[in-house]
Amino acid sequence: MMRYCCSLSSALNGESIFFLIELPFGLIIQRNFLWYDIIMQFYPPSIGIDISSASIKAVSLKKGEGDEFNLAAFGKEYLPAEVLVDGEIKDYGGFAKALESVLENKEFAFPKTKYFVVSLPEEKAFLRILELPSSLKKEEFENALKFEIEANIPVSLDEVYYDHEILKHPHPSGNYIDVMVNAIPKRIVDSYVNFFKKYGFQPLAFEIESVATKRALFPCCDSSIKETVLVLDIGASRTCFMIVSEEMLRFTSSNSVAGDTFSKTLSEHFPMNLKEAEFMKRVVGLDNNHEKGKELLEVLRPSLVMVKEQIQNYIEFFENHPTKDNFSDEAKKVSKIILTGGGATLWGIKDWISQELGLPVIFGNPLGKIKESRDSKTRMSLEDSLAYSTAVGLAMRNFIEMEK
Repeated sequence: MMRYCCSLSSALNGESIFFLIELPFGLIIQRNFLWYDIIMQFYPPSIGIDISSASIKAVSLKKGEGDEFNLAAFGKEYLPAEVLVDGEIKDYGGFAKALESVLENKEFAFPKTKYFVVSLPEEKAFLRILELPSSLKKEEFENALKFEIEANIPVSLDEVYYDHEILKHPHPSGNYIDVMVNAIPKRIVDSYVNFFKKYGFQPLAFEIESVATKRALFPCCDSSIKETVLVLDIGASRTCFMIVSEEMLRFTSSNSVAGDTFSKTLSEHFPMNLKEAEFMKRVVGLDNNHEKGKELLEVLRPSLVMVKEQIQNYIEFFENHPTKDNFSDEAKKVSKIILTGGGATLWGIKDWISQELGLPVIFGNPLGKIKESRDSKTRMSLEDSLAYSTAVGLAMRNFIEMEK
């Protein structure tokens, strides 16, 4: 049997590594091969594992017709507070139990596999867009890249794993290229690697959350689209701010004002537990036509204003940050905000942000390339999908890499 070589980027050593994946029929598959779409129907589902300090979310996809995907399975399990500490997996047993409860749950019906694409914590990562002269030769490029990374991240290069991708972005003069660099402390990655090795799993890749989320919301990168948007990903414990221009990730940051902040604030103000606070966020929310909604808005206003001010600061920074020759002022102007993450289900937050900032705000759609399932077990509502954006993007990764 012949084997197909799938080139994947590894966050472990900053180099490209090759995984040899045996496929049936003894064929090497190429994207333009006549039977490609037929064979991909039988390709093992890809599972994305989105890990946060609060939960594990998993999504399994299968290749559908054309550029569509089929949702094979999805599920979530909460993590006890002591399992992940400062981004590291500290309690291997507790983490294994939570992961098993997702993957082995008969209701979720995940396929049997040891291969995953795994998220790395956004708040511990450094993502930078570097501009390097396009005339550099390979050795010069590598030396310049290391120099620029050291100059742009606040830790020693010896303390991080890093990877880079040359962005396919047209430059008016052609004098520079954009290079996206991801770096993350070795101690964080090592805790993940050691866990998956101990329990016999094989991560195909580790990926920073924002990169996966961007893939889910913008599955087909098209640099001819000049729009610049800010993606607001409100998770349980973190809110991530991403600026995507010409469908390429240009800027990320995060803070701790997120969904759990809203729930805790409500539970402390009203006589209710956290579960009841979650219900209030979804059902009543920031409804000015409802007395309780008006009260919720006033209670949550300080936290909401913090998020709004962060958005304003990041937009101002991006629009006014000088670049060499990449963008016109018009191309850098943020035209709208895309809302995603489980915290985006706070009723009325979309309209509140739009009114406060004077920008259109829409919900992201991570299901844009996923065919609607007839099976109720694998049917996901758009509202529920907001919490699974990162996991969907992770699950897409292998298929998209194979097609490059």
